Amino acid sequence: MISQGILVFENAAAMSDLMDLRFGGLSLVDRGIRTMVRAGIQRILVVVPAVAAPPSLSRITRKLNISLEVVPWGTAPEMHFPAGEDFLLLLGDYVHHHSSLSEAMADGLGTADFVALLSDSSQKSLPLLEAQVDGKAIRFREAAQDRDQLSSGAFLCAAALAPHELATAATDVWTFLSVRSAGGRAEARAGANHLWRRVVDRRTARDAKNMLFSQVTKKTSGFVSRHLNARFSIPTSKLLVETGISPHMVTVLFVLTTGLTSAYLFSMPDDYLYLAAAGILWQMAAVLDRCDGEVARVKLCESKFGAWFDTVTDNIAYLAMFAGLQVGMSRLHPGESLYTYVGVSALVALVFSLALLYRYAIKTGSGSLQHYQIGLKRHVPASDKGAVYVFVERHAYVVKRDFFAFAQFLLMILNQFELLYWLSMLIFHGMAFGILLSQSKMLAVYRAREAQPPSAAPLEAVSEAEDRR
Repeated sequence: MISQGILVFENAAAMSDLMDLRFGGLSLVDRGIRTMVRAGIQRILVVVPAVAAPPSLSRITRKLNISLEVVPWGTAPEMHFPAGEDFLLLLGDYVHHHSSLSEAMADGLGTADFVALLSDSSQKSLPLLEAQVDGKAIRFREAAQDRDQLSSGAFLCAAALAPHELATAATDVWTFLSVRSAGGRAEARAGANHLWRRVVDRRTARDAKNMLFSQVTKKTSGFVSRHLNARFSIPTSKLLVETGISPHMVTVLFVLTTGLTSAYLFSMPDDYLYLAAAGILWQMAAVLDRCDGEVARVKLCESKFGAWFDTVTDNIAYLAMFAGLQVGMSRLHPGESLYTYVGVSALVALVFSLALLYRYAIKTGSGSLQHYQIGLKRHVPASDKGAVYVFVERHAYVVKRDFFAFAQFLLMILNQFELLYWLSMLIFHGMAFGILLSQSKMLAVYRAREAQPPSAAPLEAVSEAEDRR
């Protein structure tokens, strides 16, 4: 697996200003470094224009647990590059989604010494290059506007080519690559992944930002989240990401406070305006709940702590919502003990469900309870599921926040508080039953995977890979 890379900005005065251009909450140089790290690179050499002042890296980038050195053109790097380890070379003015790099790195060099990664581009109006392999040499030239499979600005290089010597080369990047690859096994590898953009000004930076935001919705997100909530959350996140606000602050200031305010309004069902406001705010919290993750993914600052923080705050809001429902029902039916018994039973079921979910998340090393539904569908063989398990699997969407919040919103707008109460109590009890039924089988699969040789992929890695698809 490739673990060392070079991020290079051409030695031109215009590139000095460009590498500090900010979009999506990061400067171009910060984004290049973090993208490489997200793709799996642990040792990075950054080559910047000789006429430029050293780039001002963000605090998070400086604290990354990697080996990082920044040198101007014409300066030999001090960093040690182990012999025999191949390189990823990335041009600084090309913005990639990390998945396009990690997929190419997983394929590796194969039998080649140098691979130019190509794909289609939507930026036909920009001066992009095409790569041509002529015998054992690779040459780059400006492409015609109707050409497909253009250079993506990313290259895989064998260690024997010593690409780190680029920093002291007297030529431009393209000439250096052509000369170094001559006489070896060069390959222009075409691919289907077009998740990259060249950035030359603010307009193309906005294009790159839009490309990154097009990838923030996970395949595991629910139907309502993908097709309704995303239409509001993504434009909001595009504004938030430029403010410098952290994903944790988004969670607290927008998601948690909105959810708790809604929960308080649930406790006053005798006033329709309060009830409608509660439904609107609860749906708004579900929309904003996407924003913290979207900001984190675009700023490349996702973390396991962030996943846990988001999960815990979501559950605090759910418990507050339950309390609001219970208080509201008691106000509508004072002195009736039935609702007290039902409420206590539902509270036990809800706490029991959360305890089991947290147990599974801790056991599998995941900070997101969303991975439970991935495991529910994919980690237990079909022959071991049974009819009840399959029923739980097919109807698990009911307890996902996007569906449940939207149903609550509709019922509140329709002034159906009591129907919402009984539906919620039913869902809480059903969720506890479904989790209790499924978790023993899912953990049995996890224990079986743990017993496999170390080369086998751990369950959390499988879940994360499936989550990115």
